[in-house]
Amino acid sequence: MSVSRDTRQTEFPDTPGIPSDPETPAELRERIDRTRRELGDTIEELAARADVKALAQRKAAGAVRAGRRNAAPLAAAGGAVLALAVAAVVLRRRQVLRQRYPLRHDPRTPASVRRLVERMAA
Repeated sequence: MSVSRDTRQTEFPDTPGIPSDPETPAELRERIDRTRRELGDTIEELAARADVKALAQRKAAGAVRAGRRNAAPLAAAGGAVLALAVAAVVLRRRQVLRQRYPLRHDPRTPASVRRLVERMAA
């Protein structure tokens, strides 16, 4: 049994992805060029999806944009945390100094006694 050249066309007349035989060499070249462009586009898309560095940069840029949109609340919260930390350090230092030197830092101690304690400490 011999197979004719146009069996593909008769067996699969309207199947997508299986083109019919070209009429002219120019038509064949056009199909080849179109297929090359489509493959090139597909490869570029796949390369873009597989590019981990670019994906990380896009996510980082998105996080920066989100941070800029919320800059005022973040700055206020950061300032509040900083103020609380400074207040805690100052209060702790005062507490330690009062425990070490009770007469010098007690407001009820007369000024003359405080001066005397300061002279003795110096």
